[in-house]
Amino acid sequence: MAGHGESEIFETYQREFSTLHSSILDKVKTSIPAADGDAKKLLINQCKRELEEADEIISQMEVELASLPMQAKEKLQPRVKGFKDDIKKAKKDLTKSTTSDREQLLSSASHVIVDFDATASSSDAHRSRLLQGTERLQESSRRIEDAKRVALETEEAGVATLGMLNAQREQILRTRDRLQSADGWITKSQGVLRQMQTQMMQNKMLTFGIIGALILLILILIYFKWLK
Repeated sequence: MAGHGESEIFETYQREFSTLHSSILDKVKTSIPAADGDAKKLLINQCKRELEEADEIISQMEVELASLPMQAKEKLQPRVKGFKDDIKKAKKDLTKSTTSDREQLLSSASHVIVDFDATASSSDAHRSRLLQGTERLQESSRRIEDAKRVALETEEAGVATLGMLNAQREQILRTRDRLQSADGWITKSQGVLRQMQTQMMQNKMLTFGIIGALILLILILIYFKWLK
């Protein structure tokens, strides 16, 4: 049950955010640092999508917050601000993790170039090392290109998801407006029904009065005709 002054919709958003935030923290602090290669890329992409979902949930909280009474709004605004701070921190931690990977990759490429310069004038015994360094550099370049491609795909998927969520939010807002309009018509209809009930009671009383007057008139006629 929602607390005093809180809406059930806001409490639902809060539960969804809590579950999503726990998943994000687990990936940033445990899963991503322990993984490598394609598994690490997959976890980073999943974490980015979850961060986007968390931002959208916070936006929905703010929309719901605007419809609450002032007392509830003042109570919940600091909580929403805290949620925003949590997501900002998670984004920074994820950025540090991916930046560390890029620095390691660039450092590896730099070592390959140094090896290339050092062995350019070496004998045939060192040529195999040169070939290995070249292969490592090519592999590093391929990994960078793959990372760029995954980032672009993730960005496109994120844009599409945000567009879909915005459309759903607009639909929810339109539905709420229609419900408010329907509630207004119901209130008006109740007023009309009460007026009709009052009119019916007045008509009944008038009818009973006419019947009573007729009965009284008949009794008077009988009295004068038969008793006098």
